[in-house]
Amino acid sequence: MNEIIIAIDGMGGDNAPSSVVKACHMFSSSEGIKIILTGDEKQIRDKIDIKTHPFITIEHCESHINMQEKVNLKLLKEKENSMVKTILMVKEGRAHCALSAGNTAAFVAYSISEMGLIENIDRPAIALLMPDTTGRGTIFIDGGANIKVRPLHLLQSAVMGSLYAEYVFGIQNPQVALLNIGEEETKGDDLRKESFALLSKNKKINFVGNIEGINLFTQKADVIITDGFTGNVVLKVSEGVTRAFRTMLMKEIQKNFRGKFGAFLIQDILRNFAKKADYAEYGGGLLLGVNGIVIVSHGRSSPRAIYSAIKLGKKIVSSGFIEQLKKDIGTMQWEIQ
Repeated sequence: MNEIIIAIDGMGGDNAPSSVVKACHMFSSSEGIKIILTGDEKQIRDKIDIKTHPFITIEHCESHINMQEKVNLKLLKEKENSMVKTILMVKEGRAHCALSAGNTAAFVAYSISEMGLIENIDRPAIALLMPDTTGRGTIFIDGGANIKVRPLHLLQSAVMGSLYAEYVFGIQNPQVALLNIGEEETKGDDLRKESFALLSKNKKINFVGNIEGINLFTQKADVIITDGFTGNVVLKVSEGVTRAFRTMLMKEIQKNFRGKFGAFLIQDILRNFAKKADYAEYGGGLLLGVNGIVIVSHGRSSPRAIYSAIKLGKKIVSSGFIEQLKKDIGTMQWEIQ
């Protein structure tokens, strides 16, 4: 593939279009990537240095979806916005990947309604790369796409996540775990118990059992599965803990002169720690299950985070993952008894 085309919702995110444009400026013409930004052309063009970044183009669209917008049938009928235009470019073959840091619920709903789901998949799930103690990261599913799930949905997420780890990140025979309140197979509610039984019987995955929250960031599994409700709570809690720890640490450090001087000496280390501990800085999550490559980024994503999300999109496209996923999933027989 000579050139990878990434379509980005230029108006999506808390700091759009500034963060999006700054992220695009981090690339060069030699990297084999073309970026199409959808949104208000005047707002976007005023921030782009076209002379040094000729690989960035703009698709004008006056309307965009607000972060607080509620998803309903009326909204889904509204197609003239930057988010839908981004998705349609992938659907129509004009781009290889769609990306937005905008309203997650709307982006997921539009992706499903416009692209449809891969054959043999009932529900989508967001696969995020979470920080861990090894520095490699753990694939965490689901970040919030599918709140009401059945055991079959978690099994499908596990299989898709395992294939994602293998084809995109090169992890052979990835270890898959189910997030639960205890490691024993008898722990948890009916959803967790029934899911454990299904996952244990499936020969397509290397299921290593339950994993507790305390081990989320210790690389005890390559892929961790849960429902979208629990997963979203985990993400928000980890985000809050990171912020709180950083605040408490700085307060303690600044209590005296020695602390302040020490903080000055290790400020780069503290800054790098904060970035490594924040999942939002890892770019975005792949919306597994839809019939195309869709990257969902955090609303408060920094330019560096969006840059990472674009690189992730490029990596997924280059791996041929979606084509392989369709092939593997399409022939799969789901054992639900």
